Amino acid sequence: MTQKILVGYDGSEFAEKALDWAIGEAKALDGELTVVVSTGRPVVADAAITGPFLEKIEDEAEQTARRGVQKAKDAGVRAQGVLERGDVAGVLVNESRDSSLVVLGKRGLHGLRGRLGSVSAATAAHAECPVIVLPETIEPTQGDFTGRVVVAVDKLGLESPSVRKAAEYAQAHGKGLSLVTVIPSVTSLPSGSAELDQAVSEQLTEPARNMLQEVEDDVVRQFSGLDTSIHILSGRPADALVQASASADLVVMGTRGRGGFRGLLLGSVSQAVLVDAVCPVMVVPNRAQADKS
Repeated sequence: MTQKILVGYDGSEFAEKALDWAIGEAKALDGELTVVVSTGRPVVADAAITGPFLEKIEDEAEQTARRGVQKAKDAGVRAQGVLERGDVAGVLVNESRDSSLVVLGKRGLHGLRGRLGSVSAATAAHAECPVIVLPETIEPTQGDFTGRVVVAVDKLGLESPSVRKAAEYAQAHGKGLSLVTVIPSVTSLPSGSAELDQAVSEQLTEPARNMLQEVEDDVVRQFSGLDTSIHILSGRPADALVQASASADLVVMGTRGRGGFRGLLLGSVSQAVLVDAVCPVMVVPNRAQADKS
């Protein structure tokens, strides 16, 4: 089945980075690229006044789409443009229904303007396929997760689409996969007793390690040859994942989580990571699994 990559594009600097990334994904997966440009919500007003203005907006949007498509074709990627009226997030969510991946820059012009805001957050929350949001700049440092995909693991384990998608991405791109979960730091639960703190730490760590080991074993069985590792981080989940993003090639999360990542709704952990992560972040829909919890 042909992989369909979708990219939100408006010709801005950030959108150009998203387009470049999407072109790279389409080449790596031998897929096809759809460049989506939105003219924004229609304005209801006197047609005699707004008519020429709207025509100019649509002409500019059409030229923008053509530039994006031509750039992809020049790179050897099959590409087409989609020009839509309406809210750009709504357009992307609608187009995501038959897509494999949506790629967005964190900021943009016109409908893509904003720090994370209306487009990136709304698309990541409601898209029916994985969404990758790129930071303004990608400057990874050397660390524990260099050259690796980091995926946040909760009690759903391999039943979580985010774990499976992270494994598929890592294998397709020749990267290692790091399975991580987060436990509270002992310093946030002071007892006044070093021995008791140690006991509490062990009680928190052992179940987390067992869970990660089970998930790693399943991943290794299903993704032959994939280089995997497990990591137990401590502190607040969002902070731990943002810190991991400093050296990771990609951080993968679900739209909702369970266990160590309970309440992984955009607006809490996911939103914080999307805003502050140093590397690209992939958000994978897993609402159906989370709703069963």
